[in-house]
Amino acid sequence: MPPPVLFPSFRPGRKYAGLLVPAFALRHEHDFGIGDTLALREAIDFCADQRFAVLQILPVYETVGDHSPYNAISTTALSPALLALTEEDVPGLTAQDIESTAPESWLARLRVGGVSYNSVNPLKLQILLGAHRGFLERIPAGDPLAREFADFRENRKDWLEPYTLFRLLIREYEGNPNWTDWRPEHQSFAEASTWLERHPERERLLRIREGFAFIQWVAHRQWLKVRAHAEERGVMLMGEMSFGVGRCSADVWNHPELFDLDWNVGTRPITYFDTNKDSERWGQNWGLPAYRWENHRSTDFAWLRRRVVSARQYFHVCRLDHLRGYFRAYMFPWPGGARHAEFSKLTEEAAKQLTGGRLPRFVPGSDEDPVSAKINDLQGRSLIATIQEAAGDMYLFAEIMGEMPGYMRAALDDLRLANLTFPQLERRPDRSLHPKDSFRVLSLATYANHDHAPLAAFYLHLRENARQDPQGVAAKDLENLLAFVGWNQPPPDTLTDDLLTALVRTLFETPCQLAVLMSSDLLGIAQRFNLPGSYGAGTWSERLELPLPVYATHAGYAGRIATARALIAATGRAPV
Repeated sequence: MPPPVLFPSFRPGRKYAGLLVPAFALRHEHDFGIGDTLALREAIDFCADQRFAVLQILPVYETVGDHSPYNAISTTALSPALLALTEEDVPGLTAQDIESTAPESWLARLRVGGVSYNSVNPLKLQILLGAHRGFLERIPAGDPLAREFADFRENRKDWLEPYTLFRLLIREYEGNPNWTDWRPEHQSFAEASTWLERHPERERLLRIREGFAFIQWVAHRQWLKVRAHAEERGVMLMGEMSFGVGRCSADVWNHPELFDLDWNVGTRPITYFDTNKDSERWGQNWGLPAYRWENHRSTDFAWLRRRVVSARQYFHVCRLDHLRGYFRAYMFPWPGGARHAEFSKLTEEAAKQLTGGRLPRFVPGSDEDPVSAKINDLQGRSLIATIQEAAGDMYLFAEIMGEMPGYMRAALDDLRLANLTFPQLERRPDRSLHPKDSFRVLSLATYANHDHAPLAAFYLHLRENARQDPQGVAAKDLENLLAFVGWNQPPPDTLTDDLLTALVRTLFETPCQLAVLMSSDLLGIAQRFNLPGSYGAGTWSERLELPLPVYATHAGYAGRIATARALIAATGRAPV
């Protein structure tokens, strides 16, 4: 069980402010080209100093090949790339090990610009596996650390044994996690276990496999340290449970009966998203296998419960990604990525010829049909109640974009589940925005998350399009946005300090329980962390230009941060 929260989370009648920044985007002076748990502890200090009660991050589980945090190779194994590599944080690691493997001249290059995953990931993995060898050489079997590692392996073997074998096989296949490409004897946990037992180099492979367990133990210790630091500073750490599970994951490999590999989940076309062109024809195809909920139900949702309990160890709060999908999922009969882009050029008839007559559809069914809507409602309530039960005292916020069917809104109320609110996306039929005091109290209000253009880019887009077409939709949306924040002056050409202040103040003045600023919106910059529909080596690599605490004294940003801090206090969102 996770340690108890040392401070009350979300007291009734209280309002709070939060900051969203992806863990990979953080920096500190001695990082390895990606944010890590040390940078997270510094971010927690920044939040405490600026009166943010919540630090929100994206999923932090291990990825291979595709670096999207929403396509991890495990729903439980934490990312080695996000671990701090210091002697204090990694048992068995020495300064000499680091210097010999990663000289400062190389690290300085890795810190420039965005995350270079093809360099950072193998480097950190090499150092961590080397630390495992050092741990075995330097730590005697009776040492408390050795016993702690042994207990960790024993207490988590239900997921750790399949994961470490899966991870070993990825290494054997030179980094290819697509287990359907592997030899038949490697395509299931049972058969792969037999293969390993009979392998002539069994001892060498077992040592490597144990190294992957060691890395997870190190990760577990570091994330507990992050949580403890958050509690010491009075900050709640908010993680995320993605809706889908990577096709090339240990979960699907070990439990294929829980997933439908013939269908891929995503979303139908969304008009309010700024997306990559290849996703506009059919919607967003995430390339993630659909769930077979009937098979999950036969185990009393054991896999789902374990996933939630695992997150609960590290986080005080959790964002449930794509809550709509638990009610009904939008499914594609073709893969995501490049194949989805190819289908964007096809008519419905041409697509049917390639899929045996199948087209994207909702499962269980469409909300437009009253019968299927009722089935959707029953399924969603059952799954959400299961998640809530497993979550215990970990507070939940549900991501559900835009307008929702009445039955979903009723379910949120009945289950007392908080949801996300995006004020600029929730429009009346005439495209006017709802007044700031009309939003649900039990919600998280924000202008943007990782998938959205930040305010600086969003405003510039509206302003430029309104100038080109003064009678167009963008002009109307710009007028409504300015009216929402009480702006009575001519619209500036770009996001000024005064307009940013008005936007932040209005967000904080909503009755919503939690109001969150993405780091880009706190700083008033156009940095974006993801463009929906994009894929490839350059995605999910954006990093802050400076360590987060440095911005508080930076000539260009200190004023904006100080303004946000003052607004947190003025709107009653400061922690007590």
